[in-house]
Amino acid sequence: MTIIVRSTPTQPASNRFAAGLTVFATAVRAIVKTMINRHRVKSLADMPDYVLKDIGLRRDDIATSLVSDWREDPSYKLALLAARRRRNGFER
Repeated sequence: MTIIVRSTPTQPASNRFAAGLTVFATAVRAIVKTMINRHRVKSLADMPDYVLKDIGLRRDDIATSLVSDWREDPSYKLALLAARRRRNGFER
């Protein structure tokens, strides 16, 4: 009886490095985008209430979205809050 052993080829170091670099670049890009969006949401707080109402937001929505962790995108939370409010059909 003969046992055949096949070894699986490992990735060359250059491929692993390129894959790691791609993951790192993607993470940096996501962090930068989140920080830019956080700055933009902070600038929404300077707008008057009637403008916020026109875009479907309330001032407390902005505060709620900014309380989140620094890694979470507050603009995404604002979009969810506005969509939920539109779906429920009420504005305060």
